[in-house]
Amino acid sequence: MNHFEENFQDYWFGQPLSPSLSPVFGAEKLWEMENDYSYLKYLYPGLCGKLRERAEEECDQLEYDGSLMFDTYPDKTSLQQIAHKIVKKCSQEDPDTFPMDNSHIREMAEIILYNEILFRRNRYRNRKRLYF
Repeated sequence: MNHFEENFQDYWFGQPLSPSLSPVFGAEKLWEMENDYSYLKYLYPGLCGKLRERAEEECDQLEYDGSLMFDTYPDKTSLQQIAHKIVKKCSQEDPDTFPMDNSHIREMAEIILYNEILFRRNRYRNRKRLYF
């Protein structure tokens, strides 16, 4: 049994947020997209995986209506500050692997953060459309 099968619950988003409302057409596509995205995140290399975990934690805190994450045009400086915070947390845990002065790691953290925000914005919009 591989790592993905053992930890499947870590990569499964589960049922819709409002089980009392019945979804209209397209729910299967959304679940398929979430499964694909979860599996591809599982395939990230070790360094990217640690940054991804921290980016998910930051996005979890930003996932509310009116958040910076759901703005039409999020402020780039604020997003860069969040990415810096991600690298700082990783650097505190493992300073040899995540040096604070490495611009490549900061840029990688930004890319991973933007990708996670893009996925969550898409999921947020699509889930709002699934229910009457």
